[in-house]
Amino acid sequence: MAITAVGLGLLYSQLFQAQIGTFLPYLTVGFIVWNFINGCLTEGTETFIRNEGLIKHLPAPLTVYALRTVWRLTLMFAHNLLVYFVVLAIFWGPLSKVGYTITKDGVPQPGLSWAALLAIPAFVLLAVNGGWVAILFGIISTRYRDIPQVIMSITQLLFFMTPIVWSTDILAARFGEDSAGWRIWVAELNPLYHYIQLLRAPLIGNEQSWHHWVVVLAFTVVGWGLALVAMRNYRARVSYWV
Repeated sequence: MAITAVGLGLLYSQLFQAQIGTFLPYLTVGFIVWNFINGCLTEGTETFIRNEGLIKHLPAPLTVYALRTVWRLTLMFAHNLLVYFVVLAIFWGPLSKVGYTITKDGVPQPGLSWAALLAIPAFVLLAVNGGWVAILFGIISTRYRDIPQVIMSITQLLFFMTPIVWSTDILAARFGEDSAGWRIWVAELNPLYHYIQLLRAPLIGNEQSWHHWVVVLAFTVVGWGLALVAMRNYRARVSYWV
C-alpha cells in the first residue's frame, strides 16, 4: 500500500501539476478506502463458495460467513491506516492549512480539524454496507459462478472512473467551470465515489458534503432490503448450490 501510494502519488502529482504535500495524502487515503471497498465486492462474491465445507457440515447462519469477511477486511483496513498516519505526520503542515487545494487552482479546503472524527461513523457505515454486499453477491455467486469474474472486471473499470488517482477539480480546471458540468456527473453518478469521499474527506481535511451521506444511506437501506429478501427466499438453497 505504501509503495503503491508513494509511486503513483509522485507520478500523478507531476502529471496534474499538483502539490505533493496535499495530493499524496489524497491519493493514499483514496487507495486505502478503495482497498476495503474492492475487498467487499470481490471477496464478498466468494464468501459462501470459500466456506463450502463449513456450510455443508455446520448449522450456522449465513450471516456469520459474511460478517467474517467484513471483519477480515476491517483488520486489513486497520493495518493500512498505519500508512495514513505516517503520511499525516509528514504532511501535517499542508493538510492543516486553511484554504489548501488538492490540485492547482482547485477548490479551497477547510483543512484538518476535529471534523476528522466523522471518519468513525463513516467507516461504520461502509462496514454495514460491506455486510449486505457479501450476503447478496455471495448468494448470487453461488448460483451463477461467473459473477465473481464479472464483478472483478467491473471494479477494475470503476477504479479508473472513480476519483481516486484524480480529482474532480482537474475537470473544472481543464474544461472550465461551465463546460465541466456534465463531465463531473461521471463521478457523481458513480456510487463508489460517494463511499470513498464519505471517509476520505474528513481524514484529509476536505469539505464534507451532506449529499454523500444521503447517497450512501440510500444504498444502505436498499442494499439491506435486497439482501434480506435474498436470504428469505434462497437461504436454504445455498448449501446445495455451493
